[in-house]
Amino acid sequence: MSGRTARKLAVWGLLVLLIALGAAVLGGMRTTNQLPFDPDNPEDDGMRALARVLEQQGVDVTVARGLPQLLRADVTPDTTVLVAGTGLLGQGAGEDVMSYVERAGLLVVLGPEGNSGDVLDLPVDGRSFSQTGAAAPGCEATLVNWRDGDEISHANRLVEVTGERGAAQPCFPPTPGYNAGGAQAGFLVELPAAGNRPDTIVAGIASSLTNEHILDDANAAAGLRLLGAHPHLVWYVPVVADAGEDAAPQSLIDVLPDAFMPSVWLLLLALLATMVWRGRRLGPVVTEPLPAVIRSVETTQSRSRMYRRAQDRERALASLQLAARRRLATRLGLSVHTQPQQLVRLLSEATGRHTDELHRLLVDATAPDDETLVRIAREVRSLEEGMIG
Repeated sequence: MSGRTARKLAVWGLLVLLIALGAAVLGGMRTTNQLPFDPDNPEDDGMRALARVLEQQGVDVTVARGLPQLLRADVTPDTTVLVAGTGLLGQGAGEDVMSYVERAGLLVVLGPEGNSGDVLDLPVDGRSFSQTGAAAPGCEATLVNWRDGDEISHANRLVEVTGERGAAQPCFPPTPGYNAGGAQAGFLVELPAAGNRPDTIVAGIASSLTNEHILDDANAAAGLRLLGAHPHLVWYVPVVADAGEDAAPQSLIDVLPDAFMPSVWLLLLALLATMVWRGRRLGPVVTEPLPAVIRSVETTQSRSRMYRRAQDRERALASLQLAARRRLATRLGLSVHTQPQQLVRLLSEATGRHTDELHRLLVDATAPDDETLVRIAREVRSLEEGMIG
């Protein structure tokens, strides 16, 4: 195989590799999001597994990411509305959510934060609580038909009743007899319909229903009973914009769209492909002996010819006198920037020549004709040679 053929094959191989990488990047742009509790998130903190099982059971799942999408989704008494986390809900968004769910058959709030009671106007409060072991329902539920053996694990939020104590029904207490002392709390609390609020379940079992833990104990059954009560499910995933003025400061990465980084990689690949393509058209890099050397005498002769064509005798004489003054100043041990009058005076003392004669030779740039210019140049050279001698 010749070197030329090998180079061609290498270039085509590189282009094929770039195309494959570009396709992979484009595929990455179409991958699922990384939002916690999102039904399309395949990571450990997502809930894709639960969403797929619900769809297999005949539940029509509508995903609403952000408040605008939620408010556009259809809702009827045959609809369960799921709020997947309250940490990103602001006061205004919470009021809009509660107005929206007035027409729903059931409201389920997963992963309640400490703001749940305020933003959703619910008589409960959620706090962090690490579950140890599995918990049974332990309640006389009316909204969900819990069965023997429906034990859940990995719950992470304890829901405490703060109002409507007579109607609220705590279920799945963290330990047997937890509420014996008068407390009303559990990993799940049922709130019967009141006013414009539909039947509501506040559940701190979001972690139990994630892809990581859905297969543990009876977590999958609990998810089906909780969200599969109606044929339609609106799955609302709050986003940063829903927090409004209550939002915490976000970093630049948090506010960039998911497709930003894949797009950057695709642009870099396109730039690399363009460099390879244009590089082949321009050919290999060649060397050139630089810099070119120009003798100083050539510069002097070129300037003299230019002055002669322009008949600029004064400028030519001024250049000659300036160079002579600098050389003479150096020979006298003076600075090259010594003033002309001072230099003339010191030269007069050193040579015995009259200052007027030295001023005519070194300062006065009057040359009415070429003969005068040549004569002054010769006299200046004679003066310099006398200084050397």
